[in-house]
Amino acid sequence: MSELLKGSAAVDEGEIVGVSRLSVVFDSHPNNVSKKIFANARMQARITVLINCIDNNGRDVRPPDAMLKSLKLIHYNGGHDLGSQWTVREVPNQYRHDISGVAGRQRRDASDEDERGVVVERWVSCDQIDETRIAVAITLPNGRVAKSNNPHSLMGGSDSSVTLEAIAPVRYGAEYFRLEKVAEPAGVGHKIYKWYLGLRVGASNIPLQDWMTNDIDVFRGQPFYCDPWTGNVINSPLYVVGTLIHAGTQLTHVWLPTDSADHSGRFRQDYIVNVNDRPGELTLVQGLSGWGDRSCPVKKNPCFITVIDAFGTEHALHIFVNEYEQGFELK
Repeated sequence: MSELLKGSAAVDEGEIVGVSRLSVVFDSHPNNVSKKIFANARMQARITVLINCIDNNGRDVRPPDAMLKSLKLIHYNGGHDLGSQWTVREVPNQYRHDISGVAGRQRRDASDEDERGVVVERWVSCDQIDETRIAVAITLPNGRVAKSNNPHSLMGGSDSSVTLEAIAPVRYGAEYFRLEKVAEPAGVGHKIYKWYLGLRVGASNIPLQDWMTNDIDVFRGQPFYCDPWTGNVINSPLYVVGTLIHAGTQLTHVWLPTDSADHSGRFRQDYIVNVNDRPGELTLVQGLSGWGDRSCPVKKNPCFITVIDAFGTEHALHIFVNEYEQGFELK
């Protein structure tokens, strides 16, 4: 929750009578008092709070851990808790924290401050378009509250805040996404392809983090497409299967039928395929076999998926299978 500074002497809580410094800054630069994030409930802004206390002898001292637990972010105007559409966390998530995609100033740590101060970080996200001015409040051991929106407080409040604006997320249609087909090694009568899904806007690639769907259980490896008996069209495979791969998976199994004696598909060959091996892209896997498997249920409806990019924004896509070319398409 906090980064306590080295070399600072301990102090009895009862000796603390106020704060000598209570400031709120963004980590990108201490002089940057405004920032924008996407209002998608995932993208976070890192807010850094710098705290020094003062004891009954007028000395600057470090606030104790028990006092730091009371720290909370508040609205500068009105002083009420930062809540509702705004969510405050003590730890960051995996999404980018800067709209430009480029990190700013290195995050503050203990060595940046004097030996009597404490640095506390909070991560703030928002689920709707909004803008607010953020201050901080902390409760002293005597029960009184110091706030950074009250510079005239006898407890040593201050006038320090940052402005955070949650703007509309940028969503892209299927025309901005691309699928690249790459062949994998496979035995006689079998074909395996990896399809890499990427998002490209102009000259820039926007990394993809994950996807989700209500149509299948991605974690269990359920196929989103399966045609176990295509009708024995000349020069076409009898069995076609397509699977979405969870973003956290590195290896997946592709089982393809190998016998045709009774068309049961009871004999299968297992292929292990490396997946999610391109940073910023997601992987679909397609398997084709010259032998059918009548025991598998048919699944040929379009698969509706939600793709999440590196900023935490969702994009809606439909995956279709072109049965003539046996390829995947996006709509």
